[in-house]
Amino acid sequence: MMRKFTNLQTDLLRTFVTVVDLRNYTETGNVLGRTQPAISLQVKRLEEIAGVKLLRHEGKKVELTPNGQALLGYAREILRLNDRAVANLQQAAFYGTLRVGLPVDYSIEYFQSIIAEFSHNNPDVTLDIRCDRSVDLLSALHVDDLDLTIALTDTMSAPHVSVYWSERPVWACSRDYKIDPTQPLKLIAHPNGCFYRRRMIEALDTEGRDWRVSFESLGISALQKAVLDGMGVTALTRKTMQPGMRILTQSDGFPNLSRIHVGLFYKHIKMSDAALKLIEKITEDISTFRIPTRTRAETLKERH
Repeated sequence: MMRKFTNLQTDLLRTFVTVVDLRNYTETGNVLGRTQPAISLQVKRLEEIAGVKLLRHEGKKVELTPNGQALLGYAREILRLNDRAVANLQQAAFYGTLRVGLPVDYSIEYFQSIIAEFSHNNPDVTLDIRCDRSVDLLSALHVDDLDLTIALTDTMSAPHVSVYWSERPVWACSRDYKIDPTQPLKLIAHPNGCFYRRRMIEALDTEGRDWRVSFESLGISALQKAVLDGMGVTALTRKTMQPGMRILTQSDGFPNLSRIHVGLFYKHIKMSDAALKLIEKITEDISTFRIPTRTRAETLKERH
């Protein structure tokens, strides 16, 4: 028996993604050149094709249903591929200014290398790079001060995320660092609000272990140097471990840390051809180490 295919039309997906990004049917109509009733009809048509409810209304707010959240990532990817295909076929020139956010609390050097290669291959694109805390980068994207950003969040999925993955931070100290069990543990940490800091403190408090912050800095390079200088222990991802460091495990008396979630965030409706090309480059490169975020059931099973 021949399989029946369901085709999700790109114009309907574009309307859906734009409504999600703008959280407003009227603004979506203004951006896409349609009336508000036409936008409503397109959303309903997409829901009919998909066979599920995608959006719900809470007062004047437009919110995603669980099925809508599940579709959103695929929709962004379908639109990105569609628009990149059209740009390639039309041999679009890549130019303009891109405002890109990079988190100081993640593998910033890795993403700097990706962006530097993109800049070298696309000299007509001007890049404005902002390095900051993830929470501030996401706020800047929300008010359109950034075109795209890499950022950490506590939960996934989050608004405007395209690609996301999770990593479990590890406890790290210098190779020869000696821990005095009779003294509070010395922590090297980012300022309050950092996801790594929160995970370290939660893990230690759960264990009833005394601690104090001995070194605090916004930048990850300063934290790495403090670790190598033997000023305490910190939490890092394996990509940010450096020669001269060692990982502390449960056998050393250090509990597992909760996973962090990392994503590539952007508003599709704001994307130029140059931005889509950079997003494609980032997406291709992170696929080499991306680990899918675990489900809640898998996480609970692991903990037990």
